[in-house]
Amino acid sequence: MVGKQHLTRLFFIASLFLFASPVWGETFKLGILHGDQDVFAYEISVIKLGLANAPGNHKLELVLLKNTAQKRFLNLLEHGERINLFFTGYSREREEQFLQIDIPLTRGLLGHRIFITRQDTSLKNIESLADLKKLWIGSGIGWPDTEIFKHAGFHVIQASYENLWRMLAFKRYDLFNRGINEAYVELEQQRKAGYDFAIDPYLSVTYPFDYFIYVNRRSEDLYHILKAGLEQAYKNGQFMEHFINHPTIAHALKISKMAERRTFRIPNPLLSPRAQAIPDQYWHKF
Repeated sequence: MVGKQHLTRLFFIASLFLFASPVWGETFKLGILHGDQDVFAYEISVIKLGLANAPGNHKLELVLLKNTAQKRFLNLLEHGERINLFFTGYSREREEQFLQIDIPLTRGLLGHRIFITRQDTSLKNIESLADLKKLWIGSGIGWPDTEIFKHAGFHVIQASYENLWRMLAFKRYDLFNRGINEAYVELEQQRKAGYDFAIDPYLSVTYPFDYFIYVNRRSEDLYHILKAGLEQAYKNGQFMEHFINHPTIAHALKISKMAERRTFRIPNPLLSPRAQAIPDQYWHKF
């Protein structure tokens, strides 16, 4: 028997498409980690695509809070202060704490990790996962990636995003792990800041992981609007067209040359049964 809550949800979604006036709209206030629109240009564009495919005329506001920790953004979202929308790396705690839209924003590219290194570091002769684990990995405080790498047996140095770049330059650790959709944009940013880093061309570490969109549990209407819009974008082909053609993704897929890398697969112990059940159509496969 279909539950009352499920029927209410179905009625809400149907009413969005049947009764919503084009002039009706909501304001989505999206928090941007590090206040960095360049690094997250693709993710922001996906949310815009979802809103464009949802009924109504909605507005997206970017809330740029530089030097604000990810934990602070999550606290703001939980209490409905300043933001009502945030995307961040998946964790079971976030899935339970917020309304999670079960569509991986980068189709899992964030879980294909490559390494930013100093110019004097080469991974060419690393042939096994055991060899790679002898090196120290830099990862952020509170990042799910940090727990994933630690669970797999890596030596992990934790710090804020900004400090990790300085620590890499001063040889406090060996490799800064980044998603392939992040690394090349960030490398150019750091070169402009005066750092001479490189991206290792030989290895990658892969695990099922991505950014997901989270909404305050008291904002169920916003959740259903954006979820319906993203699902519609998949159905009409706009999501895939956008993914393939967006400059950040297209550049990353081309320049990373994933097929030529030695790839080590590690488990993601953070995935709930719900996350493991996300349909294959939403995940990119090399």
